[in-house]
Amino acid sequence: MVRQPVRLALLLGAITALAVSPARADHCSAPCPTTTRTIKVTECVPETYTVKRTVYKVECRQETVDGFRCETVQVPKERTVTCVKRVPCYKDEVRKVCHKVTVYEDREVCKKVWRTCEETVMQKRLKCLGHWECREVCGGGLFGGHGRNNSCDPCSDPCPRTRNVWVFCPEYECCPVKVCKRVRVDEKCIVKVPVCRTEWREEKVKVCTYQCVTEQKVERYTVCETRKVPCKITRTVRVCVPHEETVTCTRMVARTVERQVECPVPCCDPCARPSLCDRLRDAFSSRCNAGCDRGCH
Repeated sequence: MVRQPVRLALLLGAITALAVSPARADHCSAPCPTTTRTIKVTECVPETYTVKRTVYKVECRQETVDGFRCETVQVPKERTVTCVKRVPCYKDEVRKVCHKVTVYEDREVCKKVWRTCEETVMQKRLKCLGHWECREVCGGGLFGGHGRNNSCDPCSDPCPRTRNVWVFCPEYECCPVKVCKRVRVDEKCIVKVPVCRTEWREEKVKVCTYQCVTEQKVERYTVCETRKVPCKITRTVRVCVPHEETVTCTRMVARTVERQVECPVPCCDPCARPSLCDRLRDAFSSRCNAGCDRGCH
């Protein structure tokens, strides 16, 4: 069914192309005559028709459902708990205790002692500072010889004078002298020195130890429990509802149609083109091939 319309369409296209194409004027002297024949063609024609069909649409509806809500409730409870306690216990034990004891010991020590001792020292003493001498002095009078005659010549003064004059000439002598001095001397002596020693003694000591005692007690506590309470719940539900609707559809229908087709007559000119029947003899229906054979012979 599908191949037959395709073949007819190819046949019509080939005939039209041959009719439009020009003839060779340089080789042929005159155009060939053509004839017309009627053929039947099956074509697909669109056809419109009306159909009723069922369509589902989504609608929102309110509905009431039995449900429950969760509530938290405090519930008092009791439980027995085993606990361990540490109890102190005291007891006497004999232990070695360290004591610090002070003991005096005799030790030889070098002490620095200051002593006074006599010592003979040679000292320089002043014996005398000088002596008086009798000397004759020239000049006289009230101003000591500076009167009329200023000359120091003893012959010029008829009456010279004798005077005592102090002559400074110190004299020293060395004599032994006893002197007391303090001298530092290292002296060995025995001294009692305090020394700290460690002694271990046995003593009774109170020692605290702990014992683990197991006991049971009742505890009260509160627990939060979740309970479900029945209630009515309203909710929105999407529902598919069927609907009928009329739809216009198009379908392709096969119909047979008659058409006029040009069929050229063969020429006696040797340079004329081959006929259309000769070209389409192997490709198309046998009826066209038989008509073309009768026209050619």
